[in-house]
Amino acid sequence: MGSFNKCALLALGIALGSLQGMAQAATFVDVLDLPARSSELASRSPLRDVARAGDRLVAVGLRGHILYSEDAGKSWQQASVPVSSDLNAVHFPAAKQGWAVGNDGVVLHSRDGGASWEKQLDGR
Repeated sequence: MGSFNKCALLALGIALGSLQGMAQAATFVDVLDLPARSSELASRSPLRDVARAGDRLVAVGLRGHILYSEDAGKSWQQASVPVSSDLNAVHFPAAKQGWAVGNDGVVLHSRDGGASWEKQLDGR
């Protein structure tokens, strides 16, 4: 094969490889922009911290899962969470006001005892 053909094939390979990279970049969604997915399996996923919010228990874990229990942990409900980052800690200084922190510099705040959350800060 001539050197021209080798150069042409190399250039074609580089061009196609860069197109593939652009296609993958176009489909990337940052976990800071992706709300936690509601799942029946959330209560079985790994949890990293639990806090008391009045009589309620609130637990945080992987993929933005936050769960809360009204019956001392016998059953759990999944909270509405605006991110899918792994969450590492949760604290409630009062029954309704709480904060959760996690990977990607995310800080979440709840005003309703952990049933819903809003993003206050992230690492961007």
